[in-house]
Amino acid sequence: MADFNVAIELILKNEGGYSNNPQDTGGETRWGISSASFPNEDIRNLTVDRAKQLYKENYWNPISGDKILSQEMAESIFDFGVNAGVKTSVKLAQQVVYADPDGVVGPNTIYLLNTSSPKLFLAEFKLKKIQRYVDICDNNSSQKIFFFGWIKRALK
Repeated sequence: MADFNVAIELILKNEGGYSNNPQDTGGETRWGISSASFPNEDIRNLTVDRAKQLYKENYWNPISGDKILSQEMAESIFDFGVNAGVKTSVKLAQQVVYADPDGVVGPNTIYLLNTSSPKLFLAEFKLKKIQRYVDICDNNSSQKIFFFGWIKRALK
């Protein structure tokens, strides 16, 4: 089973510390926790422990990370959920394994994820993430400044 404590270290490394880029639609951000997603949090003073708690409750648990056998698959779905939203990440993962793309991880999605080849899943999931980023930039040119960073992250 995938381990949240391993996965969260990757997220914190990817997300970094404090940021308040006016072109970032998430707004003020620390450890990847944004004021847009968590308007009641004190982002500037957010601790790592509080960020981990928010990630566990709002990102890891909804993807049923503890039920996914492959650590790499769980990390990829988790990471994209942080970047693009849990529902979007789950829908793309469901498309890869030919599950009903409803954005909710249920027993059928877990079964299909756990019986898929991790290497094949990750390759196709990366392609779907990249297409999502292309679509974002096509629909909002102001987001193009983030494109290559997103692609780099998608290919990890």
